[in-house]
Amino acid sequence: MREKRFNLANRLIHWAIALSILFLLLTVLLRMGWMNKDNMGIILQESLEKKGIHVSQSDAANIGKDLRRPMWNYHVLTGYLLIGLYLIRMIIMLVQGIAFKSPFSKSITSKDRFKSWLYIVFYLFFATSLFTGFMVLNGPKELKETMEMIHVKVTILYGCLYYPSCWRSSACR
Repeated sequence: MREKRFNLANRLIHWAIALSILFLLLTVLLRMGWMNKDNMGIILQESLEKKGIHVSQSDAANIGKDLRRPMWNYHVLTGYLLIGLYLIRMIIMLVQGIAFKSPFSKSITSKDRFKSWLYIVFYLFFATSLFTGFMVLNGPKELKETMEMIHVKVTILYGCLYYPSCWRSSACR
């Protein structure tokens, strides 16, 4: 029988965060692929042309953008949910203690030190992604482009850290 290291609250938060991130990834991939405003605009334009209705390419792209807006609203709502889940995760860590060893401890192995640093870097990247996503919508307009760029790059980085480690983590079981 294997050791049960994480309690129910930790596992529920872990999976709620994981599924929320997967949903966000789905909205991004749909937005970049099938639901790309230009692709949707072309489909719309071609369908309307068959009915004898002419729409400019830019108008069709704008309509395509409007069609995918509800999906993007779910992306935003899920981002707010993730902010809440992240804060709950931090509260659980404060109350129950951190589930990983301190990387500053002299008595841990180099493997555990490396894993601990990965956790810290992941949580910092995750917080940065949540903050920049929030700032894209709610921050000063002059920072929007910078926040979007940081948001995308940091999200890719923490995704690279999170998903491979998830399958080996006892929090997943």
